Amino acid sequence: MSKVIRSPCNLCKRETEHDVLDVREASDEGPNGEVSSVKSYALRCRGCRDYSARIEQWYFDGYFEGSSTTLTRVEFQPARLWAWPPDWIGDLEALDSDLFGLLTEIYSAANDEQVRLLSMGTRTALDHLMNVVLGADYGPFEKKLTEMVAQGHLTGRQKDELETVIDAGSASSHRAFRPPRQLIQAMLATMEGLVQNHYITGPMLKTAASLIPPRPPRQRR
Repeated sequence: MSKVIRSPCNLCKRETEHDVLDVREASDEGPNGEVSSVKSYALRCRGCRDYSARIEQWYFDGYFEGSSTTLTRVEFQPARLWAWPPDWIGDLEALDSDLFGLLTEIYSAANDEQVRLLSMGTRTALDHLMNVVLGADYGPFEKKLTEMVAQGHLTGRQKDELETVIDAGSASSHRAFRPPRQLIQAMLATMEGLVQNHYITGPMLKTAASLIPPRPPRQRR
């Protein structure tokens, strides 16, 4: 019976049990007894049967009192995703094929190895969305955001939030900024909310409004 470990699965979208199909280890010892080693696992998910590789880097700090072994880094091939496309993304293909393609690429980069691409892609998606909503390209982001507020598409608070998202994307593009995962997740949530409202929720509510029967007139006493 093969060894089983728990590891994140891209297809199951959670941590699952994996069969360990193979293990390889390579070590390098330093002059004071310190050892760095790399342990590579070939894994197969017990749920969806998807294959992956888990690479662990370990460090042993030497043969002296109080020495310890530390797991310093874990990598996966292919990289593990921590965000997935929303359920409604398929509806975008017929509504806005360019945005659909862009979001598909964005979510394929939702892992710790491609945070700059994810940040820049989120900024690009917002730029595309604002051009669609406004019906024209108003130039720099600040002018677009101001016009979005003027036309009633954004509140002042939403404008401030979008400025943060856009600034992070610009910093990734021009200053090699690597946003932490929490910031990336907030950027994605902000972008998703606006896209869903414009293409999915907004039109659906407009249609629903026409189906709601009017209130009966009040009877005079």
